[in-house]
Amino acid sequence: MNTQNIPQNWQQTLPAEWTIKNAREDGREEEIPLREHPTLKNYTSKDEAVKALVHAQRLLGKTPEGYIRVPEGQGDDEQRNTLYSALGRPDHPEGYTLPDIDLPDGYEMQEDMINGFKNAAFRLGLTAEQVAGLYQWFLPLVIDTHHTMQAETNQLRERELESLRAVHRGRTPHMLDSALRAAEALGGKELIHALDSTRAGDHAAVINAFAKVAPLVLESGMRSPGQGWGEELSREKLREMMQDPRYHDPNKRDPEYVKTVRKGFETLYPGDYIPGSRL
Repeated sequence: MNTQNIPQNWQQTLPAEWTIKNAREDGREEEIPLREHPTLKNYTSKDEAVKALVHAQRLLGKTPEGYIRVPEGQGDDEQRNTLYSALGRPDHPEGYTLPDIDLPDGYEMQEDMINGFKNAAFRLGLTAEQVAGLYQWFLPLVIDTHHTMQAETNQLRERELESLRAVHRGRTPHMLDSALRAAEALGGKELIHALDSTRAGDHAAVINAFAKVAPLVLESGMRSPGQGWGEELSREKLREMMQDPRYHDPNKRDPEYVKTVRKGFETLYPGDYIPGSRL
């Protein structure tokens, strides 16, 4: 029997024109003859290779044991929850344990914010380790940012106050009181809250503006309803006002002036008041 024409291996029996793409070591693909593909060297015969191919075809479309398919879209919540649980997400948001972090004096974490953080992490499928790490990184960052903003606010307030002192000198406290009472008279607590929350009330230009209009809106410095009277309202001041003819002289009595004096008594002595009984 002549063995010179028998191929050395069964791969050589495959037609040379059968080609297939193969990845090289540098990652690029090249077209090579199928019979030279390195995978075929794992099989000792053509029959063994064909059996392996048939077996692989039978496995297509089946889910291997322990395999979890990644859900597509937003519809399959059950499959997504299964995946998140397999990755390490707790069974419920309360299952997250946050690390203890020393907070500066005056700081505390609100329960609603903590619960919101855990609920958001649960919806995103984060693991317990991921949530703990994120919290440990984010919270100190928030505190540092708040410290920086507070320091900048204090510096602004002090800088603006110094500019007021340079102009008004010893009358600065009186000017500040007048500006506060004017703001209360014009807009009440809502305006004061707006000035505080926006930090507009820290600016010297805003304070000066309210101080300038104070004489026009405070009716001789006593218009503010029960707030902001400051140093101008006292028992001695009210006694002095009662000596004015507009108050005690029936022929010169001014109802608006009398009303102002009554408001002063109501401010100093809240509750039932009988004019003249407390001086």
